[in-house]
Amino acid sequence: MNPKIIVLNPEKCTKCYDCINICKEIHGESRVRKVDGIPIFCMQCENAPCKEICPVDAIYLKDGIPIVDKERCIACGMCAIACPIGAIFIKNRVAHKCTLCLDVDRITPACVEACKDKALLLVSEETLDMMKEEKRKKILKILREEAKENL
Repeated sequence: MNPKIIVLNPEKCTKCYDCINICKEIHGESRVRKVDGIPIFCMQCENAPCKEICPVDAIYLKDGIPIVDKERCIACGMCAIACPIGAIFIKNRVAHKCTLCLDVDRITPACVEACKDKALLLVSEETLDMMKEEKRKKILKILREEAKENL
């Protein structure tokens, strides 16, 4: 199990793109994709499809996080196709994806630190599961209340 993933709260995100800008500043190229203006972060899959499908083994694990070896990458795009959330992409003949800044030896990813809106959290999978369950319970409560009102 991967230790951490970045979670975006879209309700807090103001689309300032500080996360994308700091990523570009540190890595030379932003590793964060935007979809409909919302930043998309790699989920650091435990059994990473991007790693599994790579025909030249250009994606390896470092502390459980998939990392692209730029020297080995042939930019075939198979990893981008395999990514379940579209967080990996090809640009300038190499695959790019969030690495939680492990490749630049940061303890906390730069994007999380740069987010002035506090829309980004670095969490464990267990914490994410708890967050999902809390949200599910809130939604269920709202639906039950609405159902009572409609009776």
